[in-house]
Amino acid sequence: MTDTKETKVPEKFLDENGDLKTEELLKSYLALEKKMSAPKSEDSQMPKSAADYEIKSKNPLIESDPEINEILFKHGFTNEQAQVVYDLATDKILPVMEEMVEDIATDRELQDLEQEFGGAEQFNTIARQISTWAEKNLDPEIFNALSKTKKGILTMYQMMQGNVESPLVQGRGKVSTMDDEETLRKLMQSPKYWRDQDPELLKRVEAGFKRLYD
Repeated sequence: MTDTKETKVPEKFLDENGDLKTEELLKSYLALEKKMSAPKSEDSQMPKSAADYEIKSKNPLIESDPEINEILFKHGFTNEQAQVVYDLATDKILPVMEEMVEDIATDRELQDLEQEFGGAEQFNTIARQISTWAEKNLDPEIFNALSKTKKGILTMYQMMQGNVESPLVQGRGKVSTMDDEETLRKLMQSPKYWRDQDPELLKRVEAGFKRLYD
């Protein structure tokens, strides 16, 4: 029986008596030698220079960059490792950058809308009116799409005011004008409201305030 305790031979190379499986050990060694001596693929080798990196772009916004390649070459990146760096930039960094650009565009459009309606406070009031109107008159998916752009919000405002007819509006006919708070308070000052208690006018004012603040 061969003494294998000091050499710490893996159990897979020992038989039930603790003797070496010479044939198994030889096969394993030859396989390892073959693997170590096999030529490396071009991607797993260092290029001769930074200019020799062959990067396959997954997005036209992320192309091979000479300065970045110089840094990768300086730190010993193989072509395969360099490709991974570019792929990560495409998959992880590019989406974040696109989201940031979208947020900036949204902020600019919001500022434009506030100026369009005479200030942030006035726009916020109108935005609530549009939202309430849209819940009753537009399909949720259409409202979500229109509310993402300045043009879409202005379109809904015109529709709400009854200035345009649109197949997007649920139901038939022209959309009735929705009263803002200033209009409602003027209606309350009318004798038909406080003196005559005109049913239609009372209903209009009550519905208007409920729409604005409920």
